[in-house]
Amino acid sequence: MALKYNLSQTEFLIAVMALVFVLGLILESVAIILITTPIILPVMDALGVDKVWYGVLLTINLELALISPPVGLNLIVIKSITKAPLAEIDKAAVPYILMLALGIAIIIAVPEIALWLPGTMLGR
Repeated sequence: MALKYNLSQTEFLIAVMALVFVLGLILESVAIILITTPIILPVMDALGVDKVWYGVLLTINLELALISPPVGLNLIVIKSITKAPLAEIDKAAVPYILMLALGIAIIIAVPEIALWLPGTMLGR
């Protein structure tokens, strides 16, 4: 489908990351991976998207979803441990949400950041 609309790798990844984020607001991480991977993988192969790059982006995005309200499973865990009001925890999570979103944008723009260490293991 991405090929039909002539999307570049970057446009495709931005669309997928937006979809994963929205799904992450309402679903568990493993469910998102199981639902999206069979659909996204063939398109990634056709566009030549590195799977390690996608895996790094997916992991960061799923963590972003875990600390984002309304569901934010990690926020609920923090609430049960600290007994603090959820509104206070939500406000405290905002800087981390912004940092993770910035990290995703940087890694999409400069994939070498995510691919350097795995590349050293593969002899690239």
